Amino acid sequence: MLRRLFLCVVIVLQSQWAGAQSLIRDAEIERTLKLVLQPLQKSAGIGGARVDIFILNDRSLNAFVAGGNNIFLNTGLIRKMKNVEMLQAVMGHELAHITQGHQSARAANLASARTASGIGLAIGVAAAAAAGSSGAGVGVIAGLQESVRRSLFAFSRSQESAADRASIRYMKGAGISPQAGVDVLNIFRGQEALTINRQDPYVLTHPLTSERIARMKAAASAFKGAPSKQSPNINYWYARMIVKFNGFIGNPSYNLRRIKKSDKGELQTLARAIAYHRQPKPAKARREIDRLVKMRPKDPYYHELRGQILLESGSAKAAVGSYRRAANLAPKESLILGGLGHAMLAKGSGASVNEALKVLKRAYARDPRDARILRNLAQAYARTGQPGQASVATAERYALQSNFKQAAIHAKRAQGLLPRGTSGWLKAEDIIAIARKFAPKKKK
Repeated sequence: MLRRLFLCVVIVLQSQWAGAQSLIRDAEIERTLKLVLQPLQKSAGIGGARVDIFILNDRSLNAFVAGGNNIFLNTGLIRKMKNVEMLQAVMGHELAHITQGHQSARAANLASARTASGIGLAIGVAAAAAAGSSGAGVGVIAGLQESVRRSLFAFSRSQESAADRASIRYMKGAGISPQAGVDVLNIFRGQEALTINRQDPYVLTHPLTSERIARMKAAASAFKGAPSKQSPNINYWYARMIVKFNGFIGNPSYNLRRIKKSDKGELQTLARAIAYHRQPKPAKARREIDRLVKMRPKDPYYHELRGQILLESGSAKAAVGSYRRAANLAPKESLILGGLGHAMLAKGSGASVNEALKVLKRAYARDPRDARILRNLAQAYARTGQPGQASVATAERYALQSNFKQAAIHAKRAQGLLPRGTSGWLKAEDIIAIARKFAPKKKK
């Protein structure tokens, strides 16, 4: 019986802002997406339920649900949306697939898709933080042939119709016009006439029909308006999110050319700070981020960004101060705590490393599924003379990334270093068992 681990479908190499098909983790963006989804959840009557939103660094247009109450959004789709209501139309549709129980049908497809592909699915491990942890696992299926992907992810026309009807109710209940849904569908109109390799993944997995468009148009025409349930500052936070996406994914030189030098507005300053950081021009980046911090001194995400810029430009000591300020302003943000722990490790002193271990343990307890936190936690354990715990954390990181061979190697090493029966030893035993079960079978 697995004691502290649970399974989920996962094949994501985690990084903050780099790597093809990687999972982007950013505290501010994740908070913003929760704000975007919040009125739809309340309208659906599941305001208290946990629905996690994950961002794939993929330029194609796609969104889907997988592994339970998990919504996945490609960066390409987010950047294509022209306003927050269009993004809400997409998220409301995916939320409807969850509330309508369409995930159970996909679970039935999973086994057949695995057999049909001949290469199987990568089944990963998300480590729970501590006994009783309710942290949800995350994941996305990748590496499958397109036909298998379609059989696994594609919804039937009846399911699409049901999701459309439900999402229209959710949008109306939140005071959002269904016209946003029409605008989204219009982006994909005509793609069904293209060859499969030219279609956006969203069209492949969400059959687009004239009936769907007609239904959404009718709902938009009938909508007479309703009190908005949006967060008062939703457009502000949405605009900041888009600046971040464009800044870290787009071309920095191009982004700078689009901003007038005389424009000292907040979002323009944010765009310049990111662009200069990526060029890299650290002095200019610091000047811009310092201006942002002065504009909003109690904004934890600007202090976090300042810490990132300082750390990645070689100023670990100063970065610790910025991350510490961010953590004080947002003490429950695991990713900010993880950044603080990373900066403390980079600072290098004995006292700093000991404090880093404490901070990283707190970050891990809040989010055991971030590979960067696990990597830094392993380093902190190693540098404080706890090689067994370092091996456990390393094994968890490899398991999270579906690298079961390395996960098993480090888990066995951990068992050789830790007293039998301790929590770390038992966790290593679970990882070994899962690695044996789901590692790719050798060809006979």
